[in-house]
Amino acid sequence: MNNPRILIIDDDKDVTDLVAVRLKSHGFRIIAMNDPLDALEYLKKDTVDLIILDLVMPKIDGYEMLRKIRSNKKTKKVPLIVLSAKSDQSDKVNALNMGAQDYITKPYEPEEFLARVKLVLKKFSYQPAIKKIKNILITGGAGFIGSALSRRLIADGYQVTVIDDLSTGSKENIKDISNNRNFRLIIGSITDETIISKAIEESDLIYHLAATVGVKNVIENPLDTVIYDTIGTSIVLKYASAKGVKVVLTSTSEVYGKSKKYPFKEDDDVIIGPPDINRWSYACSKLLDEFFAIGYYRERKLPVVIIRFFNVVGPGQVGRFGMVIPRFFKSALEDQPLHVYGDGKQERCFTYIDDVIDIMLKLSRSPKAVGEVINLGSDNLISIKNLACAIKRVTKSSSKIVFEPYQKYYGDRFEDVKKRVPDLAKLKSIAGVIPQTSIPEILEKMNQYFADNPEELSRL
Repeated sequence: MNNPRILIIDDDKDVTDLVAVRLKSHGFRIIAMNDPLDALEYLKKDTVDLIILDLVMPKIDGYEMLRKIRSNKKTKKVPLIVLSAKSDQSDKVNALNMGAQDYITKPYEPEEFLARVKLVLKKFSYQPAIKKIKNILITGGAGFIGSALSRRLIADGYQVTVIDDLSTGSKENIKDISNNRNFRLIIGSITDETIISKAIEESDLIYHLAATVGVKNVIENPLDTVIYDTIGTSIVLKYASAKGVKVVLTSTSEVYGKSKKYPFKEDDDVIIGPPDINRWSYACSKLLDEFFAIGYYRERKLPVVIIRFFNVVGPGQVGRFGMVIPRFFKSALEDQPLHVYGDGKQERCFTYIDDVIDIMLKLSRSPKAVGEVINLGSDNLISIKNLACAIKRVTKSSSKIVFEPYQKYYGDRFEDVKKRVPDLAKLKSIAGVIPQTSIPEILEKMNQYFADNPEELSRL
């Protein structure tokens, strides 16, 4: 049990203050109340993991207080420790018979008191009721991944609210669900606190996907990248923390930077390029997002799950922001040259969208994922040159493969990464599964999609 909530009920403020300080120093969250009647009202509205109750109080008899706590459905099974200045054995037996888990006589030795609190929590293994998830907020939900997630959640019966400024997402991505009674689109920015605060107030879970998309977009708009990605995320986390709503934050393999320690493991050091090379603004921004999220988790106990994507692909992805697979498909299906940047020897792992959505949902529901940074991707590498050849084969295209310098598209100050491959041990441990769709299967699925939906080529 992480950071249990403990309610202390004692009319002596000096006692509650002293106990609260000692327990807080060991990571417990404390609610201290000196009026027992106020405490009963509090327990009608909120839940705690342990109650510490003084038996001798002027407003109400301690045993009557204990009876009232045990008659409340919400607190009937909450573990309870009785404090008393009386050492009479009959009082102790009476309290234990009425449902107390321990009876501690004042004055008590601090270390023994702490040990007995921990023991009660461990023995009782109480788990507070999990709030039912009904309303889900997705930032960036009109984008490629966000729209696929929205579609899946609606199919599963959730009510979904999407916030998107449509700068890289589009209404076209969500047209098939736009009229669903469980779907709502809010057109606006994640930097707009009024929009974000209201949407979060109505939400039970947040998937924060909104971010700058595509290498070309990052290079051409470095300032927007930093402002949108970091300030937007800080706003989302601030209001999520105020309500205590879990946030699933999507990050990127870009945060590993120029590291050559393969495969990339979540706790590896990162090597980011200099600030005068624009592409690294995105890596730094997303890494700062992760720091924000971990900070809220550790300091304010906000449940967060951080997922680092590795090249997510599939039907519905467009190539105008630099995504290589849709760009190659468009060229191949139109018998135009496939433009490979650099020598084509750079290697990537591509992850199919359906695998990503399935595993995202598993991670969002797993207690083991809370507070963790987790790679989500395939570990099947392919060079960009070989990818181009494979797409030519699957489309039966006569297109030529043309090698061109990065500088033609990204300017003189550009750095690429030779290899990106994730370590998936942590993902397997937490989710119990890793992406299974192979690169040949991905390309076959996408080729069939374009055969069935030829009009989609115009969107690429």
